[in-house]
Amino acid sequence: MLGQNNFSNQKQIELLQIINFVLHKKHYPQDICGIVEKKIKLLEQKEQEAVSTNSNLQLSTKKGFKVNFIRVLNCLCELSFFTDKQGGYITKKDVFDICGRVINQDLSTFHNDLAVTKAAANSDMRSALAIFEQMHTKQKEISQK
Repeated sequence: MLGQNNFSNQKQIELLQIINFVLHKKHYPQDICGIVEKKIKLLEQKEQEAVSTNSNLQLSTKKGFKVNFIRVLNCLCELSFFTDKQGGYITKKDVFDICGRVINQDLSTFHNDLAVTKAAANSDMRSALAIFEQMHTKQKEISQK
């Protein structure tokens, strides 16, 4: 019922805890209180599952793929591709944290990875730009199909 009104899981949990408190204070039968408690536990479990994404998706372990993924994701962040659920600002740290969880990869050192590869890149930035050139070529191929 609460979910149909677009209440978040957390808000539903809070409301049901208040209802459960009132039911206990008014000495409602345990079977009624138990239903509310079970619903709270289910919502808490659902909330916990949402926090810890258990994805089967994994980033390839091929040499250079992690840093290239970071470069692409960083560029998308700089182009403001991501927002929070309300359409507001989201930090790069949050984007990398969320994407890292989805692909089962720790991306928390993305700043260091970008700095190291930038310092190691040729003066013409050829190695740093290579992934974008590959993507450009692949998109041309896709468009011609």
